[in-house]
Amino acid sequence: MMLYKYMSFNSGILMLRNLSLGFTGLEDLNDPFEGTNFGFSDTGSIPARNAIRVFKGHFSRKFAVSSLTRNPLNSLMWSHYGDSHRGVVIGIDAEECGLTSNEEFIIPAQLGEIIYVSTKNKDLNGVPSQNHLDELRASMVFNPDIKNYLKQAFLYKSLEWGYEEEVRVIKSLTDFKFGYHSTEDQLLTNDGRWNKVRNNYLGQPMFCYKIPESGIKEIYLGANVYRNVARIEEGANAQRVKDNLDFLKSFGCKLFRCEPDVQTWDLMSVEL
Repeated sequence: MMLYKYMSFNSGILMLRNLSLGFTGLEDLNDPFEGTNFGFSDTGSIPARNAIRVFKGHFSRKFAVSSLTRNPLNSLMWSHYGDSHRGVVIGIDAEECGLTSNEEFIIPAQLGEIIYVSTKNKDLNGVPSQNHLDELRASMVFNPDIKNYLKQAFLYKSLEWGYEEEVRVIKSLTDFKFGYHSTEDQLLTNDGRWNKVRNNYLGQPMFCYKIPESGIKEIYLGANVYRNVARIEEGANAQRVKDNLDFLKSFGCKLFRCEPDVQTWDLMSVEL
C-alpha cells in the first residue's frame, strides 16, 4: 500500500535525514471543522456545542494524526501542501513502515481513508452522557461508543476537501508521558521509535515516528523546485541547497521530477 506525503523542500529533507513521519493534534490541523462531526443531539442537560468542545479538546490531547494521500501527482495538493510545486512528495510503503499495525495505531492506514460528506451527522448519537465525558478524560481503553466518536472526529470531512484523497493514521498518546507545552524535545519510547519535538516558531508539538529507510520507495521533486533552487543559489545557501539535492539523488529510491503535460491539465513525472 503506497501512500504519499506532500511537504516543503526543507521539511522533506528533514524527514528523510531523520527517517521519521510527523503526527499532530486535531487543533493543529488546517480545518477548523476537524473534530466536530459527532452528531450529538442538542437536547438534554449537556448542549451539543459544549459536548463537541470537550470531545475535540480531549481528542487533541489524547491522539495524533498523520495525513497522507494516494496520489503523488495532484496539482492542487502540490499547490497547497508542496510549497507551490517547489517542495517534494515522499512515497511510503505503509506496510513496510508499520503504518498498518493495529497494535501500534488505533486507526491504521488501511482503515484511515477519509469519508467526504456534504452534510454533518445530525442527531446520530443522541445526548452524550456524563459517563462518556468522564471516560474520555480518564481512560486508555475506550468502549465502542467512544471508538465510534473517534472515527467521526478524525475520518469525516466536508466534501470540498475531497480533492485531497486523504488517508490518515491515528496514534493514541495515552501511553506516553510528556509535557504537552514543554519546549524541550522528549524521547517517548525507550527504543527511540517515538519522540516529541516542537514543530516551529508557533510552538506546535509534533510526534515523530521512526520509519525504516527501506520503506521510502519514491521521491518526487515539484515542477518549480529547480526554479526555486536557482534563486536560492544566488544567495548564501547555495552549497546547502546543492548538498540537499545530491542527498536526494543518492538516497537509494526512485527519484522523479514533476512537470506539466503540455497536452492536458495533468502533471506527469519523469524518472531521474
